[in-house]
Amino acid sequence: MIHIENNGRRSFLFSAAAFAVLPLVPGCRPDVSAQTDASDVRRRLLQNAISDAGCEWCGARDVPETVAAKAVIAGSEEKGERLIISGRVFRSDARTPAPNTLIYLYHTDLEGIYGRGSEHKHGRFRGWLLADAEGRYEFETIKPAPYPAGRTAAHIHMTVTTPETREDWIDSILFEGDSLITARERASRKGGFNPILTLERKGGVLAGIRDIALPRA
Repeated sequence: MIHIENNGRRSFLFSAAAFAVLPLVPGCRPDVSAQTDASDVRRRLLQNAISDAGCEWCGARDVPETVAAKAVIAGSEEKGERLIISGRVFRSDARTPAPNTLIYLYHTDLEGIYGRGSEHKHGRFRGWLLADAEGRYEFETIKPAPYPAGRTAAHIHMTVTTPETREDWIDSILFEGDSLITARERASRKGGFNPILTLERKGGVLAGIRDIALPRA
């Protein structure tokens, strides 16, 4: 389950003021027009979400009523190494910010497993973010583990959906130094930029930047 971050809980890489918790709203006007805009953005995002229940990687269709540019995917009660990923979403030119891009993400637990028992098939470490006016997003979670078989690198799955374009997957976030990363994964750039992150430790928390260029329509 996704948790929206409280301003006083942790100092993230971006200031809390830049990531106000809002519903699907392109601006911050507390008026009827803003609420209408929010409803329209949500409607268009849901129209572009893949509704086919057979889609194994999709998740935009489950977006909650309220979503922000900043979220906590794994609460402080979860064991594991804390991880903060931030970045910006750009249009396919890799330069123009892409506000109101919905990011869906999910990853395994500390044993490399997704859903257990009655949990969603993507497990409990799943969430949604809505890029802000500058295309920025940020989430906190725990660093996932590779699959139990030990043949697949640890990763975080991501999809992107915009009010204009259909939900699509991009390269999963990977972590530099993982010996299981393949040559094909190193060469791939679906989502632009480099999905293999070199993490830095900041105040006891691992941090990395994953910028995204939207796939061409």
